[in-house]
Amino acid sequence: MDKDTSIHDLTPRRKLAFEFDEEKEEELLGNGGSERLINERHSIISEEKIPKIGMEFDDEEAAYTFYNEYAKVVGFSIRKHALRRDNKGTIIDRIFCCPCQGHRQKDKRDVHVKSHRPETRNGCLAMMRIDGRCTGKYKVVSFVASHNGHDLVSPTKTHFLRSHRSITAALASQADDLDSS
Repeated sequence: MDKDTSIHDLTPRRKLAFEFDEEKEEELLGNGGSERLINERHSIISEEKIPKIGMEFDDEEAAYTFYNEYAKVVGFSIRKHALRRDNKGTIIDRIFCCPCQGHRQKDKRDVHVKSHRPETRNGCLAMMRIDGRCTGKYKVVSFVASHNGHDLVSPTKTHFLRSHRSITAALASQADDLDSS
């Protein structure tokens, strides 16, 4: 590389265009919270990608994948919260929720801890509950879209969230090749 090459010469030549406006999203977050932002993002995505009560899935993993894709578009991560099984071990129902759902339990060792971890849960209500009792398929029985107590992430940054971080098979093989050499 030449010594006189500046940083400006190394910037990408092409910019990607997205369907949302980050300044508008910041304004929505500042003026009315995430409810208006969720409604704005729901207007962008197609109706079949928004969870609805009564939707059916073949298995729990299909429901998780569907809700995770929805969460990626809206701008939050998800986690598997509660699970109930029958006597045979078959899943009766499952709740997928926002990672900010609930509150941390009181720890009996609090007085002995020098530096506490930051509080990450703040009572968010966003969740999707599936039930598979009646039929062999899992059905959405409740869905809450509203988030409270935390901000949503813009779609350009959702790949940093835990449930959306993934590595493709091609990148994994490339990493293995680099490790072996």
